[in-house]
Amino acid sequence: MHELSVTQSLVDIANAEGEKVNAKRVTKIKMVLGAFSGLVPACIQEYFDLLSEGCICEKAKLEFTRIPAIIECEKCGKKTELTHFRLVCGGCGSRHVKLIQGREFYIESLEVEDNFS
Repeated sequence: MHELSVTQSLVDIANAEGEKVNAKRVTKIKMVLGAFSGLVPACIQEYFDLLSEGCICEKAKLEFTRIPAIIECEKCGKKTELTHFRLVCGGCGSRHVKLIQGREFYIESLEVEDNFS
């Protein structure tokens, strides 16, 4: 359900940025989504379609780039990409690890159609 609040923020940001550059409409929003963000792209898209009705970002295409979760071992220093969400070092097997990548959720770029077309 937290997709609703982040999607509302996404719509607000896209509209504000589009208006800032006097865009006719926002056509594409490229997003980065970490494997541990807890967000589901399909839910974001569904909420986006509802929340953007009547806005300059209505019908904008959402593109998601997924980035993997990476942990770093506090014992041996090895960095390991998580493939099965097991928080265990791929080098020494320690459980003393910290997540250093994978919680991200941000807008990478917006594409707009200007008023001069």
